[in-house]
Amino acid sequence: MTTETNNNQMKMLIVILLVINALLGIYIGFFKKDALWLETLKAGGAQNMSMARQLYASPAYQQQQKATLDQILGSMNQAWQQAPAVTAQPEATLPTAQPTVTQ
Repeated sequence: MTTETNNNQMKMLIVILLVINALLGIYIGFFKKDALWLETLKAGGAQNMSMARQLYASPAYQQQQKATLDQILGSMNQAWQQAPAVTAQPEATLPTAQPTVTQ
């Protein structure tokens, strides 16, 4: 009896996981479509979105972006190499405020 109960519980778990998986797939598919629609609106319409896709796929644009990223990384690496080593400084004592008396 316990083996049969365990099998039934396992089948129920598998069915629940499959249903959750299907719901998540539908959810993601819906929001992907919604996100594409939003980006199309941002681009100014379907024709502009098509031109943007062509731009992103062009080798000249990709080369320009690669060159820019290489330049940024190079300058960051140079700044890191030139930065002085940080050493622990002793805690400074702050002066205490003295009340002033006016007559």
